[in-house]
Amino acid sequence: MHELGLSRNIAAIVSEHAAGRRVKRVRVAIGPFACVERPALAFCWEIVCEGTGLAGAELVFVEADADTFLIKDYELEEAA
Repeated sequence: MHELGLSRNIAAIVSEHAAGRRVKRVRVAIGPFACVERPALAFCWEIVCEGTGLAGAELVFVEADADTFLIKDYELEEAA
């Protein structure tokens, strides 16, 4: 199940760019030939994010072409 590794990598990249700010949503573009099981990725995402600044962040899938797999964008929570 490489989705666990993918989830860890997505979390690491987004966490680094968020620089301590809480993340509300992450959009990932996945093509039909990317060999990624979306339900498995979503399941792993919840586990990987637990207890981090990404906890509760929604993972949203965006349709893409061919074997595309990339972090499309992410949304930060507004400061209080």
